Amino acid sequence: MRHCPSTRVRPWLAVALIAPLLFACGGSTSDPEPTKIELMLSTDRGLQSIVFDGGQAYLSQSNSDTQASRVMRTDAAITVGAAWQALDMGACALPANPSGDRLDAGVLQRAGGKTWLLQGPAQSDAQHTLCLLDSTGSSWLPKDAGLKVCYPGYCDTMWASELKAVGTRLFSNAGAGPNLLVSDDQGAHWRPLLGQMDPMICTHQSFHIVGSRVLVGGECPLDMAYVRAYGLSVDGGQLSSPNPLPMQLPELENRNVHFIESVPGTQRVFVGVEGGLLRSDDGGQAFKFVLRQPLSGGTGYPYITALLSPAGKPNRVIAAGFDKAAGKPYLTWSDDGGERWTELSALLPGYTKPAGSESTSQVTSLTEDAQGRIWLTVNEDLGRKGRLLKLSLGAF
Repeated sequence: MRHCPSTRVRPWLAVALIAPLLFACGGSTSDPEPTKIELMLSTDRGLQSIVFDGGQAYLSQSNSDTQASRVMRTDAAITVGAAWQALDMGACALPANPSGDRLDAGVLQRAGGKTWLLQGPAQSDAQHTLCLLDSTGSSWLPKDAGLKVCYPGYCDTMWASELKAVGTRLFSNAGAGPNLLVSDDQGAHWRPLLGQMDPMICTHQSFHIVGSRVLVGGECPLDMAYVRAYGLSVDGGQLSSPNPLPMQLPELENRNVHFIESVPGTQRVFVGVEGGLLRSDDGGQAFKFVLRQPLSGGTGYPYITALLSPAGKPNRVIAAGFDKAAGKPYLTWSDDGGERWTELSALLPGYTKPAGSESTSQVTSLTEDAQGRIWLTVNEDLGRKGRLLKLSLGAF
């Protein structure tokens, strides 16, 4: 087994320039398939996510002090120097922010065979928190009317950080806190499975549906992290009971939950938390840590915010995010279901930065396309200096 170093790239590792940058790790130049990261696109503004839909690749880009946010597209067979076309955002654009203190980009997600754009809290009545790519793949349609709630004297539109589908039914965490909402009509109307149809104070909880169980996790109240499971009705549209199901879970301390995802075709479930990663092999009934940094005194403190298990390779797992302790991007992978890990963080742009720099670099998304290629978006600074990367994994 060969391991890439987590803090530096050894001189003998293959490193070459590929229009304009390529990092490689995995052995001598005779290795047929070295691990490598290729820089495919570089922008001044931040890149938040990438998805693939109908032979096209879609990339979300943050706003700036002079420009609104946008989504760009190109042919799914992305190449260096590919021509990216900016789509018509219509009412779904986030306006420019002259102060530069709040740079935002929508998060692209695939759900129910469609491409959605999830955006943060609306700063005015003209902004939208949920949009849908139209049937031509060239413009965006506001779809957040069902998330609008009104009170005496004013109205508010809830926003979601996650949107997932089971069959034709949509689920979201709109409104934050303990909220888990469900829609039976593609987002036209929503009803609560957990929580209520109101914005909540706590951060958004993560969620995932595994068979007849729904798993949720977050941090509410502050510094009180949790992961819970609930049973679903036979049709999957209601909770079978308002009481959580029993589960075995190690002490989370104050490690907020960033995602809950399962490996397709298996009972394996991963939960990304602050400073660690948990795994279940029985559909979310019992969990253990497979990555865990102490709350203090460790060599780093990764916030693992994204996970990917490539199609057809259920034991291969890639996890990414950022190291809060160092302000650096974080990337690691396993080829045995998460028992052993090889960290690739040192290969990412933004890992090496000038002494005293306060910029925070992070992996903002991790995606696989239909050809099995793995894609990452990375921002070298918060909301700025976006990079689109292609990751090729070699020997573990």
